[in-house]
Amino acid sequence: MRNYIRHSTFIPIHVIAGEQMHNVTEALNLSAGGLSFVTHEAFKVGDIIDFKIPIVKPDYQGRAVVVWLRKQALSEFEVGVRFTSDDEFFRTRMVEQVCQIEEYRQQILTAEGRNISSEEAALEWIAKYAKNFTGE
Repeated sequence: MRNYIRHSTFIPIHVIAGEQMHNVTEALNLSAGGLSFVTHEAFKVGDIIDFKIPIVKPDYQGRAVVVWLRKQALSEFEVGVRFTSDDEFFRTRMVEQVCQIEEYRQQILTAEGRNISSEEAALEWIAKYAKNFTGE
């Protein structure tokens, strides 16, 4: 049974495992408990990774443990990680901010016909709304 609601998303993240930086194209799901992403790296269950989500302000940086791995293609894997931080307030706030950005991206597509990336939506949303964002 899940403790947190998962939100589908397509946000860019950066993953660091050991000394090696892996630029990950997108996170697929995000919750206050963890996230999943696609990578070419075959992590192992139990591996500790550091990650950065640069589209929220301030940049969200965290540490996570790999809890599952699914092979998607010849050299592509979907990885599920659980956040190791006990600071649930900041994790939840980060998830809410990402959800607001994705909702903004969809509103722009519907209202203006502009199909912008999550990163472009984040930049616009942050400029317009981040200073008033409380996460509530």
